[in-house]
Amino acid sequence: MRLVAGAATDVGRVRQGKPNEDAVLVDDRLHLFAVADGMGGHRAGEVASATALEALRAAIASGRPVPDAIASANSAVFSKAFDDPELRGMGTTITVAVAGDGQAIVVGHVGDSRAYHLHDGELVQITEDHSLVEELVREGRLTPEQASVHPQRSIITRALGVDEQVQVDVYDVDLATGDRVLLCSDGLTSMVRPNDIARILRREDDPTRAAEALVDAANAAGGEDNVTAVVLAASDDAPAEEGAAVATDTPAATTAAAPEDITRATPASAPDAVDTGVVSVVDAVGAHEPRADDALPDEPLPEPIRLAPKGTARRILRVVLWLLPVLVVIAVAIGAVGWYARKAFFVAFDNGRVTLFQGRPGGVLGFNPTVKQRTKLTANDLSPADRADVSAKKRFTDEAKAKRYVAALKSKAAERAAVAATTTTTSAPTVPTAPLNPSGP
Repeated sequence: MRLVAGAATDVGRVRQGKPNEDAVLVDDRLHLFAVADGMGGHRAGEVASATALEALRAAIASGRPVPDAIASANSAVFSKAFDDPELRGMGTTITVAVAGDGQAIVVGHVGDSRAYHLHDGELVQITEDHSLVEELVREGRLTPEQASVHPQRSIITRALGVDEQVQVDVYDVDLATGDRVLLCSDGLTSMVRPNDIARILRREDDPTRAAEALVDAANAAGGEDNVTAVVLAASDDAPAEEGAAVATDTPAATTAAAPEDITRATPASAPDAVDTGVVSVVDAVGAHEPRADDALPDEPLPEPIRLAPKGTARRILRVVLWLLPVLVVIAVAIGAVGWYARKAFFVAFDNGRVTLFQGRPGGVLGFNPTVKQRTKLTANDLSPADRADVSAKKRFTDEAKAKRYVAALKSKAAERAAVAATTTTTSAPTVPTAPLNPSGP
């Protein structure tokens, strides 16, 4: 058995003139197929999706299993966003199919892109969306019909690049001759119902024509998002001489180089087509069930991270980038005012006592003076000149000078008190004695 692959992508009808943030990887030499749907600020979405697929391909080429390869892609996106401030907050979904041992493929998944399996004409969704509304559906709080029109249907709870670690769902899918596997971004599933997807897959024998028809159906329904589809067909036919091509939103998509030359992740927005070629399909274990032993060993998995919708994240980032310099200027201004307000001292009466304050009399823009030293001196303890100075709130630019001034007031008050005590003692009145009268009465 072999797989014949076809792929198509388009920017959609609503986002004309903007970059396609979807990316697609078709590498027949590695038996590797993937779709990524990026999100972030200006051009960050397309950077995230392309970065993830490049890292994924390198990891698979080095022999790493699917969950480890997706974890490597997560690290690549996270590191690039951390190193470049203009890319902060970017992330991407990813859905991967790799041929295993035998007549099966291994599917790895993070986010709300999807994988489907068409068997005996029946379409079954392989992956579970990591999105807010799908969680509500699984909890029985929303119906699938309500979820499809819910205003928060674009909020995803898991993506690559938003944390250093990511939890990966892994599925083994058994294939039979005539089966189809579809990998797609949510630009397709949000526009086209599963029954119509199944009808197109049944109708179109050629995988490339099937992928193009799915993209056309999404655009005909409104094309509100970038849309990407990769169709894999299990066949017993002899290998074709030329592989299938990725159809892009350019006027004419051409077949790329020979299959052995296709060794790179290709952003879906690139005008060049990507040849999918023909690959062998190998055995697998089980079908449509996640494998617990494929989780990353001995590493705690993070809690789901709630992301804003793709368009919302872009708008939020623009607002933050606009506000950041304003906030910096405000912070510098507040710091300067605080420094000015606190870089001063004055001595005044507070509740009738001589008190040393730090700050400026009356305060400055909310920076009010604070008490540094409180004395027992009153106005009566001061000379008329000192009393006038303190009443006028005598100011200082240095705390040491202000403290020396207070100490001098105390010293002069003590001297005046000592002089007053001495004067009182020496001027005390004497009692006169009666003169003696020697002659008697």
